[in-house]
Amino acid sequence: MRLLGIVLLGAGVVATAQTGPMLQQRPAPAQQQPTNTVDYEKGFSTLPVNASGEYELDGNGSVVQITIDQDRLTGYVSKIDQGTALTLFFVRTSIQGSRVSFTTKTVHGVSYSFTGSVVRGEKASPSEEGFFRLAGQWTLYRDGGRETEWVSLKSTPRDSQ
Repeated sequence: MRLLGIVLLGAGVVATAQTGPMLQQRPAPAQQQPTNTVDYEKGFSTLPVNASGEYELDGNGSVVQITIDQDRLTGYVSKIDQGTALTLFFVRTSIQGSRVSFTTKTVHGVSYSFTGSVVRGEKASPSEEGFFRLAGQWTLYRDGGRETEWVSLKSTPRDSQ
């Protein structure tokens, strides 16, 4: 009996020692669907290997990075706003020939989507800016609303392959 009393006393000391705030996990609602699940649809690509790479989103250093590997499209949007970078990875993608589409993860209430094509630009060499273009419909989702525009993003210079 005496040993049992000591163990209980020791357990009581441990329980009262945690007087600060504790993190608790909230139960997830039964019908809640994950909004940022990753779905890289396998399709087929008719694009050259060097179509993968960065495409300039604006004059502030923001880019869209696409990677085409084994007929799957992956990548991210890196948005520079007032000197701060926000990177949003693709969570849903599709590629069919030269047509690509993607939707990014939502970060701080912001996400992007694109549907369009990778097309040949006006430059003569892949080492020049604009050899490829990412042309199509660009959508920004923010604060429950959306803004859509047509874009033609220039590829950044890359190695010839």
